[in-house]
Formats: sequence, C-alpha cells, structure tokens
Amino acid sequence: MEIDLHIHTTESDGTYTPEKVVKMAKKYNLKAISITDHDTIDGLLEGKMTAVEMGIEFVNGIEISTNINNRDIHILGYFLNIEDANFLSELNELKIQRNIRNEKILKKLELFGIEIEREKLIKMAPGKILSRVHIANYLVEYGFASSNDEAFGTYIGDKGCAHVPKENFYPQRAVKMIYDNRGLASLAHPNLISKDFGVVENLIKELKNYGLGAIETEYPSFTAKEKRKYRKIAEKYSLLMTGGSDFHGENKMGINIGSTGLDEKHFLLLKDKT
Repeated sequence: MEIDLHIHTTESDGTYTPEKVVKMAKKYNLKAISITDHDTIDGLLEGKMTAVEMGIEFVNGIEISTNINNRDIHILGYFLNIEDANFLSELNELKIQRNIRNEKILKKLELFGIEIEREKLIKMAPGKILSRVHIANYLVEYGFASSNDEAFGTYIGDKGCAHVPKENFYPQRAVKMIYDNRGLASLAHPNLISKDFGVVENLIKELKNYGLGAIETEYPSFTAKEKRKYRKIAEKYSLLMTGGSDFHGENKMGINIGSTGLDEKHFLLLKDKT
C-alpha cells in the first residue's frame, strides 16, 4: 500500500516519535501518511516538518476515543485545521475526561492491592496522553501481570475488575467537532465495534447525520470478506473509504507501517472531497 492513514506515536500510545514514524514511512516508500494519535494533535507539527524533509505528503489526523452504550467507538479525523479554537477546546475537554477516567481506574486497582506510583507511571508515557496501554505496561513492568493481554483481561479491559467505561463523550460529538473543523470524519475499524452488523450499520446511519464522511474499510485484522462488506456499506451510504495499519510500534507487535492502507486512487478521492 502507498498510503497509511492510521499511525500512532509516543504522543499517545505508540512507541516511536513522530519524526521516527515518518522516517520509517519513507523507508517503506509510502507516498502519504497521517499521524492519528488518540485525542491529541501534539505530534502533528513534528510529523509534518519531518514529512516535508522526507518528501512525503502529510495529513493532519487524530483518533478520538468515544463511548456509547458501553461500546468503545473510535472516530478518525483527517485534514484538520489545528489552529481552530473550538476544536482545541473540545480536545481539552477530552483530556479532562481521560484524566478523570484514569484516576478512577487507579483507585479501583488500589482496591485489589495494586498501588501504582503516579510519578513512575507518568514517566512511562512520553507524551501528554496517559492511556490504558501505559497502565498495562506498568502492571507488566512491576510484576502485577505477565503480559499486556493479562493486564487488560484481568484488570483494566472491558471485563477486568478495574474497568471504568469512558463517559460523557459520544461519537456524535466527535464526528460533529471534526465536521465543524472542516475535516473528514471516518468511523475507525467498524468490525471491532460489534460483530452484529446491524448494530454497526445503524451507528453509521446515525453518525452520517452529524457529518460522518467515511468508513475505515482497510484494516489489518479485517478478512477479505469483511473488507468487501464495509466497502459495500460505504457505497450504500455514499461514504468515502479510509484505511491504515493502526501502527503502535512495540505496543502492538506484528504490524508494520504501510502493511495496510489505501492506494493513490482512493487517497485522491479523499482529497477531492475536503
């Protein structure tokens, strides 16, 4: 693939800096990329600066974490105006809600005898975003779990004893904030939201009313059948298609930058609509 529109860096829960991921993209001969860190745009300036040097087209991106009916739903945003005051205000609200949730998780862990030293935890998150991945890494580092899978399964995942659902930020709000920013909102990895296709299709119909412009149809874990299914649903609702590797570096092993994404033809369609 020539275009990877789903990449994470140390500014959220990836393990490589924005500069490093752009240089990796150059190594793999990608023509364009987007850094889509969770709930932050902090890595975009560094990424774009490096992309200019490397001769790679760079798209300002983000992945916004939302929740509805106890389902995690992620909304990708592309071609963002990162100087939009209203957009930045919404991101600050996201940061506040994330910090509240993290503190609730840590207090729940304390109930199970797991005392987490805040300063050590913060050092494990190089950027300004502290995520559940960083908490999982801490649990493994200090011997409370043998792996990240165990940390999530036993403690902080959806069925874990210290799980705290994300609250007060719904996918409709995320789509609208991207639409109002004049960016392109895309529903990330729809097949991970629910295996019930009807649930996902109803969500897509609902979000289109708020400005949803695309669906992520190309994703590493999707089968060929699943990709075809979501390409058809994109066509049915006159939505564009996006795609990417969801690269996290060492926090998601076995996935390389550019392993999944778009060809140039579909990328140009995205650019033409924005």
